[in-house]
Amino acid sequence: MGEDLNEKILLCQPDSLKGCCLCCGLFNFQDISIKYLSEFLNAGKNRERSYKIYSEYKDENLVRETSSYICPYQGFLNEGKPGCLIHPLVIGYEGRDRSFFESKICNKFLCPAHVLLTYEEKVFLIKNVDDWYIYSIAIADPESYSFIYNYIKERYGESLDGNMAKEILGKALYAHGENISKYKGVIFSYSVPEYNINKKNFCLKNGLWDNP
Repeated sequence: MGEDLNEKILLCQPDSLKGCCLCCGLFNFQDISIKYLSEFLNAGKNRERSYKIYSEYKDENLVRETSSYICPYQGFLNEGKPGCLIHPLVIGYEGRDRSFFESKICNKFLCPAHVLLTYEEKVFLIKNVDDWYIYSIAIADPESYSFIYNYIKERYGESLDGNMAKEILGKALYAHGENISKYKGVIFSYSVPEYNINKKNFCLKNGLWDNP
């Protein structure tokens, strides 16, 4: 597939079932368990009403990287679909200028997964993962998702049907997420060079790693 077709796939909010908030700092919490993050996202509408300006999370016991941020305006747009609660498509007007990056940067930013994943990998991910948490694991560590994708394709080939693909991919990504959660350093990266530096600590392509 050509680059133009690949570039048209946006991974941020790919469909009505799931969404991604990683660039909003969701995985900057030390605790990235689905339970903890779900509670944070469920409380999003209360924060959207009460916060007037950007608020930071700087507690070293709470976050992975104190020089980064966690946006308070992220939450569930509907059941199982996280996103920006002050996005114009959500509230009918531009509200993101209250946030840390404001609307100009939010509009233009694309995470490393957009660059590193092929068209086929993106389509397979969107088609076979509906759970927002598992989907976020793939976006946070695109090369590990690519490793899993290629393994599934090579191992099962033409015998792979839709239900099997969903089950195998979901279990593999969830298991990888449990391993990632044990690592205490930066997981989500805002650029490809940053990701290339950090991935040695958790990427499946690098084999087993020792957590600091």
